[in-house]
Amino acid sequence: MTCAGLSGHIHVVDGLIEGSSSPPALGAAFVGALSGLQKDIVDYVVRAADRDGLDKCLLMSAARIWSCSTLEDVEFLLYAIQSLTNAGAVSFQKALQLSCGDAVIEHWNGLIFMEKASILQRLVDLGISHLTPDFFGRILLMTCVTFLFKLLQSQKKVSRSQLESTKLHLKSGEDLRCEAIVQDMINLLSVLCKNEGANVFSSQLLNVTFGRLEDVGRLLHVSNLPMENNYAEWPLRMIKFLLTDCGIKDLSDTVTTLAAFQAARLNILLPVVQLFIELQCFEAVYVYLDLSITFCQMDAIRYLLGVVSQPVDTARLIQAVRLAASNRRGPPRGPQGVLCALHSNFLRDKDYTLTEAVMLAELPETDPSVKMALKTEWSPKAFEAGVQAGENHFLSFMLVKKHARSPLRVGELPLDLQAAIGYLPLYKDCWNTPGSLLSQRQRGELIAALRRIDHGGGSLSESELLNAEKPMLLSRLAAFLPAWCSATAFQSCCSS
Repeated sequence: MTCAGLSGHIHVVDGLIEGSSSPPALGAAFVGALSGLQKDIVDYVVRAADRDGLDKCLLMSAARIWSCSTLEDVEFLLYAIQSLTNAGAVSFQKALQLSCGDAVIEHWNGLIFMEKASILQRLVDLGISHLTPDFFGRILLMTCVTFLFKLLQSQKKVSRSQLESTKLHLKSGEDLRCEAIVQDMINLLSVLCKNEGANVFSSQLLNVTFGRLEDVGRLLHVSNLPMENNYAEWPLRMIKFLLTDCGIKDLSDTVTTLAAFQAARLNILLPVVQLFIELQCFEAVYVYLDLSITFCQMDAIRYLLGVVSQPVDTARLIQAVRLAASNRRGPPRGPQGVLCALHSNFLRDKDYTLTEAVMLAELPETDPSVKMALKTEWSPKAFEAGVQAGENHFLSFMLVKKHARSPLRVGELPLDLQAAIGYLPLYKDCWNTPGSLLSQRQRGELIAALRRIDHGGGSLSESELLNAEKPMLLSRLAAFLPAWCSATAFQSCCSS
């Protein structure tokens, strides 16, 4: 590089950070330097960055490990990481988490693996004083979850391509075969297992180190399972092996939470927490519940609420739901997770759950989207709005019966068909809502419907009608619908 070229690069960096020390400016310069292998800019950024900036640049370096495609890329990245460390960067835990998490998903390619693995090994060696055995245990489990996601995604991609009869478009070094992805997982775990921190767990880890697929399969008891049909078993059995055979489970009560977090954000939480519960990792069950609600993993929410030990720890349940609903750690993915917990009657007492819904809507830290959903669906005013909506619907339906000019005379149809025309959508909505509790708005609409169609509730008094549970309300409404609208018939119709 000429002197003029060198000077020009530095002036570009000066322009980016002039009048501002904002991390994005330095970050943009550093990313450009990594892409262009520009040593002078790396040196300049390392000198100009503060401690926070150095840590962020270390994360950017870790994220690029698996996208290296040449030995020159590897050598340059090693230089950048060493320079950042010498200047005071210490974000090794986050860097390792990023390299074994998102970077694997977004940037992984199988080219020159051993050379790229040397960068990860250098990262571990440089930060060994910041990396505890407990942290290594978390990273090993999270790595398995990351490759579980890669396996599931690759199978979806292959299936979609076969279904649509289209050609698969693969990036350089990408291999979607299950065997290749599982071998990648074993190789990455092998790199992590070679450091001093991981060796304190168990000598069993050494049996994984760069083992052949057949050997590791025998170790995990999956060697006789067809790979193409049981691809998800490999990372799940590896998690089981790490937790039980290698003793990672004994490191701490929360050693599984990073893996659960990774699974929740990747929408694969259920099989992971099912395995944790199967292995008696009950200590973090409320953390799993918090994550499932935060990331709106409905199947995991219902599963976890079903396995929470008796008697229920009400305080911890409330805390988990409130944390998931709050925006103190950033907003939840949406209100659906909190609503699912309410529909599932998470406090196992209707009155307590409804009271908590009202309180949750009033807490200042509750996310605005959750507050809005609670106030429109679960508040006393929502019940009144539901009753009013039910009354308005009845009046509209009566007007249609009396004044509609359609050749189809609704009023001349059998009564059960009239009821189906008027109330089947409401019945379907309530029936399709999972869980034992209806929202206040749904209850209001159902009660208004029964007051009209059942002439005030029939054999139920007003008090009994107001306090009736979901099965009772739906069965009362179903009694006025055609037989094919009953819960059993409707369920079989939906599944066919």
